[in-house]
Amino acid sequence: MNIVLQMFRILSVFCIVTIFVGFASVLHAKPSSEAVIEAPLVVVELFTSQGCASCPPADAILTELSQQDDILALSYFVDYWNYLGWEDTFAGKDCTIRQKKYSRALGKSGVYTPQMIVQGTSDIVGSRGKQIHEMVGSTRQKIALTAKDAPRITFDPMGDMIDLKVSAGKQSGSRPKNATIWIIGYDYEKSVDIKWGEQGGNVRHYRNVVQSIKRIGSWMGEEIKLTLSKKDIGAVPYDAYAVILQEDETGPIVAAAKLTLK
Repeated sequence: MNIVLQMFRILSVFCIVTIFVGFASVLHAKPSSEAVIEAPLVVVELFTSQGCASCPPADAILTELSQQDDILALSYFVDYWNYLGWEDTFAGKDCTIRQKKYSRALGKSGVYTPQMIVQGTSDIVGSRGKQIHEMVGSTRQKIALTAKDAPRITFDPMGDMIDLKVSAGKQSGSRPKNATIWIIGYDYEKSVDIKWGEQGGNVRHYRNVVQSIKRIGSWMGEEIKLTLSKKDIGAVPYDAYAVILQEDETGPIVAAAKLTLK
């Protein structure tokens, strides 16, 4: 009887300790609404056009890349092919401006489609699948080597507002550069029945179509906190948003995050 009583007391103490530890863990857990980037993202940006006959293979590669969790794959539609007979329904001046700034930053003589830019540092013809996958793979390895020093992006949606935080972190190079914080709104899937132009008569399907590009602040290596209104991010709600932290405006990408607000 004494042995049974002693065992009961031991079990009671164990249960009390277990409950206490569990309660303490809840107190220190992050809020469920806060999203934290656990793994660094490789950012792949495709500059494409509905009026470009050589773009569909690149669009297909972008679709494939968009299905990988550690890749932020974005489709930007430029407007300079509209004169060929079809006005691109997704094209925006901000997309064209971003590509032209990349061209200057990368020392290129001009713009072209399809162009893929990986992590803001390297460009390649967007239809060269093998080389693109090799470039993404090598970029993934480089990011992993510096991940512990890179800033982390967290956000916390609160009604119509969003609290965004970029932690302190190290920049590449010996001289710190002013980094731009971009928020990009995009839709997961869109289809277009193209009536005229080089792709006339085809129905094309696109992934991660960029609809809005906005600069919301700057970062110099120290922690920064911003409170944003969802109305400030885009005119209408999009399927998802990306936060990109990038040296200068279109230099090397320091960090990125995917935000889903729907």
